[in-house]
Amino acid sequence: MLFKIFKIFCIFLLTSIFTLFFIELNNFKKNILSLTKYNNIESPNIVILTGGANRIKDGLKIIQDFKNSKNINYKILVSGTGMGFTKSSLKKKLGPNFNSQLIQCCIDLDGVSKNTLTNASETFKWTSKNDIKEFILITSNYHMPRAILEFKNVMPNLKIYTYAITPKKHDIENWLSSYQTFSLVFTEYCKFIIAGLRIKFFST
Repeated sequence: MLFKIFKIFCIFLLTSIFTLFFIELNNFKKNILSLTKYNNIESPNIVILTGGANRIKDGLKIIQDFKNSKNINYKILVSGTGMGFTKSSLKKKLGPNFNSQLIQCCIDLDGVSKNTLTNASETFKWTSKNDIKEFILITSNYHMPRAILEFKNVMPNLKIYTYAITPKKHDIENWLSSYQTFSLVFTEYCKFIIAGLRIKFFST
């Protein structure tokens, strides 16, 4: 009798956990879709995180559009390029139509970062070196919640604006119609939870 009650309790508990998890996963998806694109560029300082498909191209295209409309001297960090990636590599990646003067004058490359946590730590070094108090963070919309979590933990006193890039290959609004998109959101949510737990219990 006790075993039967225990079994029912375990089934109920597991069902509740899975139900709560998927409710929060859906809320995470809604959060991704509601992220702000900060268009009123008052800050000339911009950080672009690599990792997703075409993040560098999309991020710098946004900046070039801003630069065409406003006379602003930018300070830009492209974080997570990998060792050996140079400004010449960036020129080749972006093609001949991109403003090469922007690359030469305004862009710093971070080849050290391997993940979002090190993106944040290397960006903090860059902001300290350049006496930067605020910046715009550009990354994919599905990556932005975890990026903001990591960045605000590392640099709580800096003002961070967000510009979330919508991925071309994933329709996050209709995430359940594609295994790849569902897997992307599911994996990113798990990473977001792990990062939150690490920050809560192990961050100094």
